[in-house]
Amino acid sequence: MAIPSKDYYSESHKDKRSQSQQSGKSRVPTDVRVKPEERTAAHPHPYLSGNFYPVFEETVGEEGIECEVIGVIPESLRGSQYIRTGPNSLRIPKETVAHHFFDGEGMLHGVYFPPSVEGEDETGPIRARYMNRYVRSDSFQKANKHGNVMLSVGLMMNGGRSLIKILKQAAVSIFRSMVFSVTNIGNGNTGMAFIGNRLLALHEAGVPIETAVPSLATVGEFYFEQEGQKRGMQLLPNQEACTAHPKYDPNTGETVFFSWRLLAPFAYYSVIAADGSRTIWEEPIPGFTRPTMMHDFAITPTYSIILNLNYTLDPIKNWRSNKTLITFDSTKPARFGIIPRHFNSKRDKVLWFETRSCHMFHTANSWDEKDKDGNVVAVYMIASRSERFVSYINMWQSTGEHPFGGGKTPEELKTQYVVPGDGNYANQDPDGTYLSLFRFDLLTMETRITTLSTISSEFPMINWGWFMRPDLRYVYAARMDILPEEGMKSWGIIKVDIRAVVDKQHQLLEKGELKNLGGDGQWEIGSESLLQVEKESHGMYLFGGSYCGNEALFVPGLPRADGKELEEDEGHLLVYVYDESQIENGLVANPDRQITELWIFDAKNIGQEYEPVAKVKIPRRVPYGFHGLHVTRKQIEKNLRHLNGPTVK
Repeated sequence: MAIPSKDYYSESHKDKRSQSQQSGKSRVPTDVRVKPEERTAAHPHPYLSGNFYPVFEETVGEEGIECEVIGVIPESLRGSQYIRTGPNSLRIPKETVAHHFFDGEGMLHGVYFPPSVEGEDETGPIRARYMNRYVRSDSFQKANKHGNVMLSVGLMMNGGRSLIKILKQAAVSIFRSMVFSVTNIGNGNTGMAFIGNRLLALHEAGVPIETAVPSLATVGEFYFEQEGQKRGMQLLPNQEACTAHPKYDPNTGETVFFSWRLLAPFAYYSVIAADGSRTIWEEPIPGFTRPTMMHDFAITPTYSIILNLNYTLDPIKNWRSNKTLITFDSTKPARFGIIPRHFNSKRDKVLWFETRSCHMFHTANSWDEKDKDGNVVAVYMIASRSERFVSYINMWQSTGEHPFGGGKTPEELKTQYVVPGDGNYANQDPDGTYLSLFRFDLLTMETRITTLSTISSEFPMINWGWFMRPDLRYVYAARMDILPEEGMKSWGIIKVDIRAVVDKQHQLLEKGELKNLGGDGQWEIGSESLLQVEKESHGMYLFGGSYCGNEALFVPGLPRADGKELEEDEGHLLVYVYDESQIENGLVANPDRQITELWIFDAKNIGQEYEPVAKVKIPRRVPYGFHGLHVTRKQIEKNLRHLNGPTVK
């Protein structure tokens, strides 16, 4: 693989000696021109208030800030790092300007667990050090120098504005991006992946940004180029893009990803071999009639599953119906395209399955079902399913009686929704994101849907060592609760026992007792049965008090001394939590005494009776964000060799 030149390296990565002498401190970066304003009143936008509000300081030096540890950090974390990204706006929009939860430059927050400290061996207690960095993408650099140059997601996805105003502002943004030569709108604010020997910060509208561990310094753009390969001139903002959720096959070493585009054919598919070469490169996926915002997908050892869920960009149609640029169309069915791993659009056909209209941000696991002769007869997928694009994510600025639109209508707020599990989708909470099992029958083209939990959750996580295995049993997810004026927040962790629900389904099927409304819901086990399974087999931990959290990441335990395989849930869950009692009236009460905590749970024991095995007290505020990654000790060593080896000029 090609290695970026030294010109890509950030100032903090180049000057290690002087910066390490100042470790333990934070400051507004010297290369950032935008200085934060002191606020005396909270920003009225829910996703710019409280702990959604950006932080503007970075840790100084590469050693980070020493953190207090309560309890014992598991030995499996020694020498590794937990990193999470999220949106962190350089420039806070005025109160009359549209904003969205997805808007903002990327910022990485990491907790590093050094193998040891100077003068000690590796048998002592594991310490923890916190560091954070902006992702210095091309769009970051241009926004830092020239002001906002990119089109706000809030402008495209939120209502309360006429299409003419949106198109006018879009034209201004496009013009500014051309004048200032914006080459990549990928800002790394959404997801993380370690591919080959590189750590990538991802944003589905653009090219990945390579970063260094454990410093979190930006290295440069990387689009899976091979040695000596150059990228051509790009005419459109997302002409080169990689999903924020590429999939890694631990058996073949392949990385699979897709991208959505603004022009036909609107979706492309790629497979990167274990050696970094492009096995399948930007293969067009037929079957899309307009740009469709796709956040995630799924793979099995044999197939990939493309989600076409009708969150689309259709300016003319939306203008005629007085809607915004990007709108969820609930009148059309959800479509799932299944293609072979090494898809060739000239040779292979996309198998399109349809269900009731729905939306999903994230998948958890997927696998093949084979007959006795080894032929794949069905494909399974686990994902968080909602009836629509969650309305509380789209909250915008307006000038009406209520300061923000979005969320449920007054009539919906009064509605008593049914408990999921009966297949009565039309009368369950349309904003609830319920973990669901899909089965796509390749012989009959039938789709089965089974709700796995009655609790609304997101950011589903698994033991990735069991990825694509049909015997995977557990999914860990962030319990999501919605406060109408505060947006979506996570209040706890749930552990869903997939096998328990499927076993119950088989029992009821054999007895002819499946209770449902037919149609898409004919494979549901019934809300009463699902509640009973949850009581007997699932686990849940609520953070309690005024604590809210993020995605919970699974880290497997150390290999057993006897060489036997670890049980699936032998490991730990890591999650950032924040005590909102540190917020008063939407403002940080005491900016100099902020604490965010990294809680570490024994994944075997998720329940209110089990407390975290360790808590890392970070003396800084970590805003709510998106996805994280555990970078192992071996991966850090590989990354350091890659960045500091003789091939770097």
